[in-house]
Amino acid sequence: MSEPDTRRALEADAIEHVVTELTARYPSVDATRVRGIVEDEARRLVGNPVRDYVPSLVAHAADERLRQEGEPIHAGAGDPGGPVLASEDDLDPLEVERREREQHAGFLFGDLGGGSV
Repeated sequence: MSEPDTRRALEADAIEHVVTELTARYPSVDATRVRGIVEDEARRLVGNPVRDYVPSLVAHAADERLRQEGEPIHAGAGDPGGPVLASEDDLDPLEVERREREQHAGFLFGDLGGGSV
């Protein structure tokens, strides 16, 4: 496969990913309508000499159009936010050891800020 063919295949895969993502994000809009909007936006950029950003530009433009037709589901919906706390069983043994050292570090324990040696 030549380089232009490879680039076209990668771009087509990226556009298909945009269709999948936007279909999931706008469940109130019919999937064929989402695909049509994405393909329409991709056609608008056919003559563009710089192809690296085409999938991102298509995703942005299609997202803007879809907002007029349906309400998006936000990726963080239902997520309380904040860090995910791992249990001690899930941590690497070296991470457990580092955390134990940190608990006994600091000015109260004689550490003058130079870290462990």
